[in-house]
Amino acid sequence: MFDLNLLEIFLQTRQRRVLELPDFKKAAVLVAVLLEPEPCLILTKRTNHLSTHSGQIAFAGGGMDAGESPVQAALREAHEEIGLEPSLVQVLGLLDDVWTPAGFHVTPVLGVVSSQAVLTPNPAEVAQVLYVPLTDLKNIQPHFEQKTLPASARVPSSEARQRAVPHLYWQGIDIWGMTAFVILGLLEAAGLATIPEEG
Repeated sequence: MFDLNLLEIFLQTRQRRVLELPDFKKAAVLVAVLLEPEPCLILTKRTNHLSTHSGQIAFAGGGMDAGESPVQAALREAHEEIGLEPSLVQVLGLLDDVWTPAGFHVTPVLGVVSSQAVLTPNPAEVAQVLYVPLTDLKNIQPHFEQKTLPASARVPSSEARQRAVPHLYWQGIDIWGMTAFVILGLLEAAGLATIPEEG
């Protein structure tokens, strides 16, 4: 069961993983949970013509503008990408920072979306909006792919180029990389799953 009160308390009292990556571009994503008729994550399938991460499954989000907070950026990007009105999102808190080999330092913003929300994907960026039940996600056994990042990849100095990249297979769809890292972190924070040992 997705207990919002317990999760909100957890987010407010725990020590969040904060990355210091001054050479990476700051970005934010909205980890949007729609509670009715059952708790679902709102994900997007990116269009195939985008310059980065084309065709991949992702959270709505993107680079932060100057002076923006992660919450402001995540809500703005969700409005631009899927037409989600910021006033219909109850922000619960921030999840652990993550990084991508494309050079982004990403802060995930967890929010609950009103059942009144009507989502309209921006065809320039989003091919499809997906509603993925949390009960499905918590029952998926992640597959970790051992991957050596290429020389062109951006890697924090504290990290190795050999990385275990998670894949979550849902209804024939491969949810992987940063999106999968964030989902696994959310499931653990919500007490719905324990992140397995990589391998």
